[in-house]
Amino acid sequence: MNFDVIVVGAGPGGATCAWKCAELGLKVLLLDRAPSLPRYKPCGGGIPSSLVRHVEGLEPEKFTDLTVTKLRHTWRGKSPVLAEMTCSDGKPAEVWMVQRPRFDTYLVEKAKSAGAELKLGVKVSDITVTSEDVTVTAGEESWTARYVVGADGAKGIVGARAGLRLGKRWGIAREVEIPYEYTETLAPSLSGAGGAILRDACYLDYGSVKNGYAWIFPKAGYLSVGAGMLVPRQPKAEQNVGKILMDAIHTMLGSVDMTYPTGMDAPKLWAHPIPFWTGMEPLATKDGRVLLVGDAAGVVQPLFGEGIQYAVRTGAVAAQHLAASTTLQYTEAVKTELAGEFDAALRVGKVFHRTPYLSYRLGVKNPAGTKLVGRLMSGEVSLEHLEQRIYDKLKNPFK
Repeated sequence: MNFDVIVVGAGPGGATCAWKCAELGLKVLLLDRAPSLPRYKPCGGGIPSSLVRHVEGLEPEKFTDLTVTKLRHTWRGKSPVLAEMTCSDGKPAEVWMVQRPRFDTYLVEKAKSAGAELKLGVKVSDITVTSEDVTVTAGEESWTARYVVGADGAKGIVGARAGLRLGKRWGIAREVEIPYEYTETLAPSLSGAGGAILRDACYLDYGSVKNGYAWIFPKAGYLSVGAGMLVPRQPKAEQNVGKILMDAIHTMLGSVDMTYPTGMDAPKLWAHPIPFWTGMEPLATKDGRVLLVGDAAGVVQPLFGEGIQYAVRTGAVAAQHLAASTTLQYTEAVKTELAGEFDAALRVGKVFHRTPYLSYRLGVKNPAGTKLVGRLMSGEVSLEHLEQRIYDKLKNPFK
């Protein structure tokens, strides 16, 4: 047997799993199809600083571009409101803005430093599971291990070959990166007219996308601008989802007096699936030989579409069970850690999407709503608590 664990996919979930497995003394092989690192991945790139409560050893100063402490909301590009995210002690709640090439490479280097072996340019084509081990095949090459971790994304091959998450559903996102030079000479304004984009604020627009939202996330030297839609079923033929998302991006840019670059300055438009949570399902095979983490496991929070922190967290949880040879308990461990929060997010999302404008007026636009989000980002309150607050508000909107 060549390895204890083979991890397929060197994104946040896979790299974290390889890092933590190697730290725990396992012989680890980390595979990725990219020919080299860093490699680009389209992603909003927001990570709540509360992640450090769940995963030890992270060094945010080594992978964070900017730190966001404010949210600026609009409804269909209008009626802006800017609010601080705060902790219960009044201090700012922080969300790290990361570039995936830098963040993923940081985690891969942590895995290598801990002893994991990395192979790039490997396109896995199959896995073969026996009672004793698992063989991973890529072209003419193959490797064998006691366990395999599928961290190969929303449409990864490991889960499909292992018979896991066969009925998965995806949302859809489109995103561009627009170069931007932040300036301290212009005073920021809510409308953006004559003002500067705040480097410590995320810009969110609602109402332009059904079952979703548009965003501007600040990064070092550019803005990540995008729109996403959670689609619970196949869109109708007459629905042009791509056009809906592009129109939302234009509305988002217009809300800060910016226009979509054209001609030679036109940015590359990226499209990617959002494998959002639809309920608990098995994340390990019945024999415990194959586990899924991150997007491959569908652990994208269904209210905000947030996935990076949960990829990292499931990678760390998987490593604990791999090291202890308790992989049959992995699904239950993820359920204990995430299911309550994610199921609450599903229910809150249904309320929001049924009555989006009312939800915006009573919840999102209310500064108290952003403060509550700050407590969510800091890990002080749960989405189940947020759900109860929303129900209380709907019962008595004038309280």
